[in-house]
Amino acid sequence: MARQHSASRAFVSPAIALLVWELLAQAGILRANYVPAPSQLAPHLVELLAGGELWRHLSVTLYRLSLSFLFALIPAVLLGLSLGMSRGLRLALEPLLNALYAVPKIALLPLVMLVLGVNERTLIFTSTLTSFVQMTVSTTGGVLAVDRSILEAGNNYGATGWRLFRYVLLPSALPDIFTGMRIGLGLTLVLVIAVELTAAQEGLGAFLWTAGQTFSAKNLFSAFVVIGALGWTLTYGLERIGRWLMPWQQRSSAAMFL
Repeated sequence: MARQHSASRAFVSPAIALLVWELLAQAGILRANYVPAPSQLAPHLVELLAGGELWRHLSVTLYRLSLSFLFALIPAVLLGLSLGMSRGLRLALEPLLNALYAVPKIALLPLVMLVLGVNERTLIFTSTLTSFVQMTVSTTGGVLAVDRSILEAGNNYGATGWRLFRYVLLPSALPDIFTGMRIGLGLTLVLVIAVELTAAQEGLGAFLWTAGQTFSAKNLFSAFVVIGALGWTLTYGLERIGRWLMPWQQRSSAAMFL
């Protein structure tokens, strides 16, 4: 019952935003030519989805997003765990990682296009960089944040080597790893859309660009709605997976309020 109540509250702020949007449009504060009301936008969005055009662009974006995130996930987690456990490796690679973290990844697109050419590999590789750096940093921070007393207690109970990593270190770092995954997934979506805006013929970003160039406000806002819904669904789904995999974390969080 509590879970249903919590899930229902997640829809309160979007509903309020839509209501305010509709009221402002009906009052004439928002011009329909530039910002169509939700009551006008909803039928147009349904028409786009029924026609199949928006589904085609959405499927292309999902394909790029999935590949970019998966290509970044495993190397980032492995590298982050290695950096967290090895001080020498961390001292050697951390300056390079911090420098790459500070560079806007979309700014690397011209360089990647120069090396790989203008193709699908370029779009996916550029989008992969953002989530890779974010998840590596978050995983490293999660390992470094593990309480040393927990590690000592594991050693005292005979957990060494792989057993220490499997039963003590990894479970303790998982919350930070999943936080990095959620942030990385959102950033990957941002980069995929940005790259599609710049150098793609298909995808939600390309659809956005075409709508802007043709002054189609309804298409523009329809794409905004789909991108926002996609981002919310993916991050919320990843959060639910994290709660399912880390029931102890949920219990400890609830205990704080008892």
